[in-house]
Amino acid sequence: MSYSSRRRLPRRRQQALQLQSDDHCWSIFHPDPDEPIVLSGFAEAAALAFDVVELPAQHEIVVLLDERRTVTAMLLDPPAEVGLLVGMAELPGIEAPFCQTLCIVVEHHVGGGPPSDDERRGYFALRRAHMAQGLLLLDVILTDGDTIRSLAIACDPDPAWFDEPAA
Repeated sequence: MSYSSRRRLPRRRQQALQLQSDDHCWSIFHPDPDEPIVLSGFAEAAALAFDVVELPAQHEIVVLLDERRTVTAMLLDPPAEVGLLVGMAELPGIEAPFCQTLCIVVEHHVGGGPPSDDERRGYFALRRAHMAQGLLLLDVILTDGDTIRSLAIACDPDPAWFDEPAA
């Protein structure tokens, strides 16, 4: 499944908050409040997945969203424990509440076909972990900058993308 990219990130490049956890460097990107990023459906999430390759993330972006699916922050290459336990982590500079997440994984090459058994297990394990924290995992999207794959659409018979966001 492939979608063309629409510009979703602000044109003015904002500085990300640089953090370090032990030996792991990561950062938090806050969208410009005057140019909110809203993911009302999968098409907007796909466009964001194409665009995040321009951010200084090497492996993973954890997108935090409110009930209206407005992006409140993006965690760039967070430590594994933060990505897994994001609802319980004390994140500096995160003031806006979030109740939904989207994980975008940057890979060297995204192939087609059905998800592997490891991808399916990983997706459902992450979804259960987020549900235990009171969060809705919207999707895990794999991207190489040219192609994307949605694990929610591929693995879940009733993905959250087909539910209307809060008004």
